[in-house]
Amino acid sequence: MEKKRTDAEIENFVFNIVRLRNQHKLSKREMAKILRIGIKSLDKLEKGEIPPRIGVEVVFNIYKNFGVAPKD
Repeated sequence: MEKKRTDAEIENFVFNIVRLRNQHKLSKREMAKILRIGIKSLDKLEKGEIPPRIGVEVVFNIYKNFGVAPKD
């Protein structure tokens, strides 16, 4: 059964993407390349929108590149 994410969880996810990008001094282009998404999708994520085509691969790429694992 699929768990519906809360606004707080989405907000936290978005905050962490922005924080990681700033902490590592990455441009939006560099971060999008690391996450394997387009810059427009990254822009949407950073504004709190989850684009429909964003998948679990983004979470794996965050873990692989930054060592940040998702929590329950």
